Amino acid sequence: MAKLFFLLSGEHETLPFSELRSILEVEGYTYRILEKLDQVLRVKADLNCVEAVKRRAALTRICCLELFSCKAETSEILKTMRGTSLSGIVRDEESFAVRVKRVKNYAVDVNGMLLERKIGELMLGKVEKARVNLKNPDKTFIGILTNERFVFGLKLAEIKPKPFVERRPRKKPFFHPSAMPPKLARCMVN
Repeated sequence: MAKLFFLLSGEHETLPFSELRSILEVEGYTYRILEKLDQVLRVKADLNCVEAVKRRAALTRICCLELFSCKAETSEILKTMRGTSLSGIVRDEESFAVRVKRVKNYAVDVNGMLLERKIGELMLGKVEKARVNLKNPDKTFIGILTNERFVFGLKLAEIKPKPFVERRPRKKPFFHPSAMPPKLARCMVN
């Protein structure tokens, strides 16, 4: 079982968490919730569950393999990153990018762009011959600032919202006021 975290949609307070838990249960994966943060759910589960979530979820944005979680302070984040092993995660000759996302207005004193650069520098120092490629990286690392916590990991899957927008009731040949938006419909099915 691996530590995973999921960045959830902020469209509703409880539906994204319920949808994710339902998918894991219906697909038969055993899991344990480690921490429930604002728009982030940290779980310990089988790594294969990411494919099921990617295939079925409507209110989940990003699925990541967690490397560490700590207090949302720049010094604490960098200290924890220094102690984190990247063996088996980033190999020689692979390119990577680091992205930091902020949920709502949490940890406003932390500069996300500066943090991306500092974490990238630390990673370059740990893995010989690795390269930074911001446009088309082999691997993307995501850090999320939420609830005065910072969760960092390797992105395994991203669920794009565009297919749902393209299937909205207003885009159909005719409009009916009782039509359910596709994102909500998929969430209800799950």
